[in-house]
Amino acid sequence: MEDQGKSKSRNEAQEELEYYIKVNRLKAHDKLPSERELSELFQINRSTLRAAIQRMMDEGKIYKIAGSGNFVQEPKIIRNLNDLDSLTELVEGLGKKIHSSVIHASVIEANKQIMKKLRLPLGTKVFQLVRVRFIDQEPFLLETSFIEHHRFEGIEKFNFEKESLYKILEDVYGVNIVKGQEKLTLTYATEEEAELLKTSYESPLFFISGTADDKEDRPVEYFRSVVRPDKMKFSSILTKKSEEVHHG
Repeated sequence: MEDQGKSKSRNEAQEELEYYIKVNRLKAHDKLPSERELSELFQINRSTLRAAIQRMMDEGKIYKIAGSGNFVQEPKIIRNLNDLDSLTELVEGLGKKIHSSVIHASVIEANKQIMKKLRLPLGTKVFQLVRVRFIDQEPFLLETSFIEHHRFEGIEKFNFEKESLYKILEDVYGVNIVKGQEKLTLTYATEEEAELLKTSYESPLFFISGTADDKEDRPVEYFRSVVRPDKMKFSSILTKKSEEVHHG
């Protein structure tokens, strides 16, 4: 039995560990048995088990506390890139609480990049909103939005720590976001991003950028966001025809 266990692969070890978590109904932040106990339970060598644990850490399923052991990680938020539902609706639909902390909110002149994305003349005033988004008190996303100020005059007066940007656009200005385009890439945390998101300097982050449009195909928002990959993952539905990717 021991020889058979020693021949198990990392994938098999991970499957056993994930099954153990499921059948024992372990919840987020529950502690796992020690590596020695798991190795004996699964009849597998310690090095293979450690490799499986490390992969699950990389996937955001387990986390380690030095001197205490391994724990079950809070499940990631899964966001479909083709879904127009707001982030607030997505998170609250999972029974979690989301709130924002405004880092910066001001009216500035559009630079060339903002001008191009929002299709505005150079020098047009835009409202810039920088927020950290939290799920159950844990920061997971740093978001920067640019909105044409003349079109949405007075938008800077709203409290975006308590109010939804898209809800204000709809309820106050009568503008609905109906589609958008976005690009997802990988980046690494700057010192400021690491501090705001409570992660380490140069740790990997998702970088999302794009525009959100109204029903007249007019850009309403240009956004840039960095997201902790241990808190959120992305999915997309593939079709035979190419489609626009929507910003939720």
